[in-house]
Amino acid sequence: MSETVKDEKVVLLANGDDSTREQTNEPVSILQVKTDPKVPAPASEDSEAAKKDDENNIEVIDAGKNRFGRESLNRRVTRALIILMALMAVAIVIISVYSTVNIYYAQYTSKAQDLVRLLADEIDGDWLRDFSKSYDQDEQYKLVKQYLDVIKSDFNELQYLYIYKPEEDHFTYLIEAQSDMDDPNLIANAGDIYEYRDRDYERLVPDIKAGRASTGVILGEDTGYGRPISAWAPIFDSKGELVAMVEADYIIENIGKQISLSVALITAVQVISIFFVVLLIVGYIRKNVVEPVTVLTRSVDSYEHGEYKADMSAYKHNDEIRSLAISFGDMTGRINDYIEKITTITAEKERIGAELNVATQIQADMLPRIFPPFPQYTEFELYATMDPAKEVGGDFYDFFMIDEQRLGLVIADVSGKGIPAALFMVIAKTLIKDRAMTGGYAGPGEVLESVNNQLCEGNDADMFVTAWFGILDVKTGEIDFASAGHEYPAFHRLGEGFVVEKDKHGPPLATFEGIKMRDNHTQLQKGETLYLYTDGVTEATNGAFELFGEERMLESLSSHAEDDPVNLLKKVRKDIDDFVGSAPQIDDMTLLAIRYNG
Repeated sequence: MSETVKDEKVVLLANGDDSTREQTNEPVSILQVKTDPKVPAPASEDSEAAKKDDENNIEVIDAGKNRFGRESLNRRVTRALIILMALMAVAIVIISVYSTVNIYYAQYTSKAQDLVRLLADEIDGDWLRDFSKSYDQDEQYKLVKQYLDVIKSDFNELQYLYIYKPEEDHFTYLIEAQSDMDDPNLIANAGDIYEYRDRDYERLVPDIKAGRASTGVILGEDTGYGRPISAWAPIFDSKGELVAMVEADYIIENIGKQISLSVALITAVQVISIFFVVLLIVGYIRKNVVEPVTVLTRSVDSYEHGEYKADMSAYKHNDEIRSLAISFGDMTGRINDYIEKITTITAEKERIGAELNVATQIQADMLPRIFPPFPQYTEFELYATMDPAKEVGGDFYDFFMIDEQRLGLVIADVSGKGIPAALFMVIAKTLIKDRAMTGGYAGPGEVLESVNNQLCEGNDADMFVTAWFGILDVKTGEIDFASAGHEYPAFHRLGEGFVVEKDKHGPPLATFEGIKMRDNHTQLQKGETLYLYTDGVTEATNGAFELFGEERMLESLSSHAEDDPVNLLKKVRKDIDDFVGSAPQIDDMTLLAIRYNG
């Protein structure tokens, strides 16, 4: 067997067709005539002629065009039914191909499975076990080989038939059948090795380990001779131990003509049937829809002229068109119904607004809001605040005692705003804290690496989050931290104002798996302050589209550097509000400050 054949991948058959079609129709106005009330009525002698002219001006609906240049209802309905017929024909072809192909696949799969199970029962497992050790081509070997060759020759669609001994990461060929049409150079010899590919671990290897035959339709990749349908079955010795596997591959291209013929016949019958059904539907719609609508249009036109002529004999069925004609004069009730609907919609919007307010409260309750959070610790003072741009946001902060000496600090910003960002924020916040409290990591970088890998799982919306995570030793003031694409922290050092200290950080979380985060280290002296924030602070925009920026932020921080964290953040937020003025807040805004008291 060729190398291409030996490397053939076994994959599951997966067929699907997911298509979306959208059709829009221009609304048809039933008001066909609009007269000018300023035009005086004609004289008595000409009244009859004028009346006939008015009647002639009322366009019949089933004409090709109405007086406004729009297509008539009859033509549009006919065209819509023709399009529907075409779409149904296409759908029938797709369904016919799909179902017919699956039927043939199932039939040939059954053939392959029946064949290998029959051979597995007939071949002597004890002899095959001894043969796999010596490869001695004795009389028994010749009989088995001849038997397989005969089967291969009798089945034209059978591409490969072979027996092999499975190993941990490969299998060894024992016997491969050969027909008169096969090239001997492409036939595997006893002892040839085939190493498993990744694809083999999907179906083949699990069946080998379980000692079971294949189930379901299994299609292989194109080998150059066509795509095979594969099946295999285990061969056991007298002790019930797995000795080998026998496998058969049927080529499916040879059945293509059968499939095409079946599909063509089914499609032809269905299309002809649809054609006659559509003719019947068109006739029915003309009689029961188009003609009553034509009469209704004339009645509306007469109403515009001050006379409502309702010819109820034209409405032969007690349907919606008849109901429309009867209730045409009741416009006041219809307006009242419309007002009632508007009221209902307004109430629904208010209900949604109330639910969003509850969601805002729930999100706020998830963030620590009790200050001071750890009154038993005098080594530090801590305060934080978060203001979402919408009812709910994607920013968050967190802090927690990892143990009696280490304080965890987190600030993060999820991409986007609103409910999606809030949901992603809940997941990220929970994962960071859980991983930090679990322990067993060398530094903050490993925590963010683990969280990143978890957030990447099932992230179909391609959201991401920038995050800063630090661990403060409350006894020494040392901080180990890692940043996943977040804003650089600002520090108030003794003898100087606030400065931004840049560090090495990695990409945002949930961008791609396997990223590495670098740990950073710094020291807080007694009286020094760490300030963390999200980009909503520096990107706050006033009415002139100017950004608050990093420079203004540092000036605000430095002017209030001696304040405790509570007053510091309140005054910084006031400076931001004064700068922004009446301009709307465009992004979530989160601030956190911690002063180390030693």
